[in-house]
Amino acid sequence: MQRHGKTVLHPRKSQQGFTMIEILAAFLVFTLAFAIVLQILSASIQNTRRSSEYTQAALWAQSIMETIGVERPVEDSLEQDRFNDDYRYVLNIEPYELAGDEALLRQAVPIDLYRVELVVMWGDQDRQREAHFVTLRSVQGERL
Repeated sequence: MQRHGKTVLHPRKSQQGFTMIEILAAFLVFTLAFAIVLQILSASIQNTRRSSEYTQAALWAQSIMETIGVERPVEDSLEQDRFNDDYRYVLNIEPYELAGDEALLRQAVPIDLYRVELVVMWGDQDRQREAHFVTLRSVQGERL
């Protein structure tokens, strides 16, 4: 092609599209991003399940703790039992001794204190979980 007496060559059109290396690099980036998203989702599901298990354990513990002093006597005892096939517990009630200046309070107020510890356990032998709950209960004592 000539323009005003000059020959103008048409440059070759550059090829359109992606090279194989560009496609592989894009696929690699996509794969890594997808793997990270899956890992985040997996951790989120695991945390949700664990939270649900601890919530269930707390509800079971509350059901036992509320009966102490009402349906169950507050006295020195050790008890083991199951809530269901998945959750079991150990309940330990023992006298709580006041120390130091607190012992003087015992003389003025006729109350006996008991330490109540409840351990709720669940899971299999490989992955056993447990939650501990501790409180004090008081009962009317005799004046010294």
